[in-house]
Amino acid sequence: MKKNRYGQARVLDSNQLDLLIDYLPSNFHKTLATCLRRSGARVSEVCKLKWENLEKDFLLFPSRICKRKLTSREIPIELDFYNLMMNWKQDWSILKGRQPLGNDYIFFGRFEGSCINSRSFMYALESASKEANLIGVSSHSFRRSALSEASRKKIPLRVLQSLSGHKNLGTLQKYLEITDKDKREGARAFA
Repeated sequence: MKKNRYGQARVLDSNQLDLLIDYLPSNFHKTLATCLRRSGARVSEVCKLKWENLEKDFLLFPSRICKRKLTSREIPIELDFYNLMMNWKQDWSILKGRQPLGNDYIFFGRFEGSCINSRSFMYALESASKEANLIGVSSHSFRRSALSEASRKKIPLRVLQSLSGHKNLGTLQKYLEITDKDKREGARAFA
């Protein structure tokens, strides 16, 4: 369990993720959290996304914003998520007083031409998790929850590795939560 930035972030179920997002203070934060939830990406990567990285069918994480800056990755997205991002684009335009350009950050920072600092998002998330009475939550909870849920749905590890950007399966497997129910189902499959 995560405490004071130590340990692993808590894995949340769908209802807990919904509750946590509802407690975030603004549409800005809620959209960022939904982007984390639906992409399984790191908060540092999502904060650096630009409008040119969003397409109707996928979200592109260019190598320059990915951990270790080695490879880019594309995350396929569903139409409802794309529409949510387009709604945010309209809000973005109102807040900034102009239409966004391709090289504008989706989640802008306090200063012109900057993106939100991941720590700024964490302050909002910490407050929301207290209000939602969810202990051990961090921005990494979205990533661990997404990957763990996909694993429970029997998505092959190599596919998860491709989506998450992990360089080796061992590291990816540390992210995946194993519940007592998972263990029971595994034991039932023993010959």
